[in-house]
Amino acid sequence: MARQQSPMDLQQEVICPICLEILQEPVTTDCGHNFCLQCITQVAEASGDFFKCPLCNSSVRKNAFTLNWLLVNLVDRIQAIDLSEMRPEVEDEEEEEEMRCPKHGEKLHYFCELDGKFLCVVCCGSKDHKSHNTSLIEEAAQSYQGQIQSRVRLLRQKEKEIAHRKAQSEEKIDFFMAQVDLEKQRILAEFEHLGQALKEEKDFLLSRITWLGLEEAKEGKVYNTATQAQLNSLRNLTDRLEAKQRMPPQQLLKGIKSILHRSEEFQFLSLPPIPLDLEKKLSEAKSRHDFITENLRRFKDTLQADRKKDKSKFLKGMNESHTKSWCLFEKHNPNPDNTSTPEPSSPGNGNPASPQPPPLLHSRFRASFIGTVSGIELLLPRSRASLARAPGNRTSAANVESSRAATRTAELREALTIPPLPPRHPQNYRDLLQGAPTAPVTFDAASAHPDLVLSQDLKTVTLDLAPADSSEDAAGPESFYPFRCVLGSPGFSCGRHAWEAELRGPRGGACVVGVAWEQVARRGFLTVEPESGFWALRITDSECQALTGQDTRKDLPLRPRKVRVRVDVELGTVAFYDAATNTHLYTFHASFPGKIFPFFRLLFPGTQVILNP
Repeated sequence: MARQQSPMDLQQEVICPICLEILQEPVTTDCGHNFCLQCITQVAEASGDFFKCPLCNSSVRKNAFTLNWLLVNLVDRIQAIDLSEMRPEVEDEEEEEEMRCPKHGEKLHYFCELDGKFLCVVCCGSKDHKSHNTSLIEEAAQSYQGQIQSRVRLLRQKEKEIAHRKAQSEEKIDFFMAQVDLEKQRILAEFEHLGQALKEEKDFLLSRITWLGLEEAKEGKVYNTATQAQLNSLRNLTDRLEAKQRMPPQQLLKGIKSILHRSEEFQFLSLPPIPLDLEKKLSEAKSRHDFITENLRRFKDTLQADRKKDKSKFLKGMNESHTKSWCLFEKHNPNPDNTSTPEPSSPGNGNPASPQPPPLLHSRFRASFIGTVSGIELLLPRSRASLARAPGNRTSAANVESSRAATRTAELREALTIPPLPPRHPQNYRDLLQGAPTAPVTFDAASAHPDLVLSQDLKTVTLDLAPADSSEDAAGPESFYPFRCVLGSPGFSCGRHAWEAELRGPRGGACVVGVAWEQVARRGFLTVEPESGFWALRITDSECQALTGQDTRKDLPLRPRKVRVRVDVELGTVAFYDAATNTHLYTFHASFPGKIFPFFRLLFPGTQVILNP
């Protein structure tokens, strides 16, 4: 009697080899294999007219898939079966039936290695299996247990390798996105600078023309006043002569010589209506305007021609999928300024609004500079040592940062001020409320990955915008490698402690924040989870997660820009709060195996973490 297949077995027969899920819209390729339509389409998009079958590596024509209606109906019928309705009693009966030989009715005691079948005593001695390698079921199972264990070890090792590659790939993705955001900010900043320069030139041209108009208006008033005064004097003299002409002889001759002399000596003083220096200034302004207009016209023509060539080159290298995506993007995003990734923090959710990015430096970064990216201060020294060894003007930058740190410390202490102790309450009342903040936390330079840059006061750590491919030899004996991590100092073995970590950088920065056991591994692949000695949150631009296990993360409702960490060693708790709103985020409960230290892992370039206090 043949064994009837269970619904679970049937489901295994309709699994897609690519996504390992039940087939959705199953299609059959030229080579006869079945896949989900979406899965095989994604594989085909990356190739030309032909691509390789993921199973048999045969050449398959692109877009030549046939919908397998038989499989469609089979999948629908299998999915319609309710596995929960299958009674355990039926399974037990079937199992009991399976333990007897369907041909001879005897109990099954043996296992045939060649055929992979269970055999009874009669089958074992039959001519079909007499020459085969057979053994008792228990012995065969024990043998296969060893093979399974060996295979599990190999798969676990492969799983770790894949997880390691996945983590490295995620860092590359984060680095790429950080470069995208940085380039976007550079474009906006450079064009803003260009627009500012044009605005300043326009304002100066308008100002000088307006000033010339005002000056000429004043000169015109002087000219009109002087001319009118001379005209009035001339008219008075003419009127007096005409009056003399109508007088009797005696009166006409009285003072006639004086009046005639004045009329002969009268001269019109002709003032220039426009001063020569103003005419010269106007000519210079017009020449300057013509010069700028001509240069802008040439620049515009060159820019438009180059843009057409560059856009053609940009579109030429795209596949069909990217071309469609680009067309949709241009259609729905007419204003490129609005395509920047929105900051999750906003006044509406209680977090401080993100400041506008200040002007950036030239695109080709110098060997060392002090600049700003998305509101964060960056200090990139010539070497990857700590900033305590950085020369020159970096001392002033460190002093500024120290001053800011002092201000933040004062604000934190003010926020944590506790009213006077009420009577009849023990001394630990204040400790219970305040969380007993201790000495300020700093970064431990000895534990820092070579790509991390520390400030002189060890209160700020920055992941270099262009991290080098540093080797393990470049890292110190206590440094983390290859993951870009750093511990805080001091460590804690008792008491209550609190500190804050502020995140800055492209897209708000991204890092892992928490505490770590002093004996955690610092080299090789890190599994940040409580069982490995880490109690931490993972914070990115769009999410905040508690790292509760190797493959488990708890999504939290808030994405804080400033995190407050409170540790109670005796109670075994690590609590996280949004420092801006004092909102509780998550609490780990643990029994610490020894001294613990603040722990930080910076996820992508440009991320900066500032400690307080």
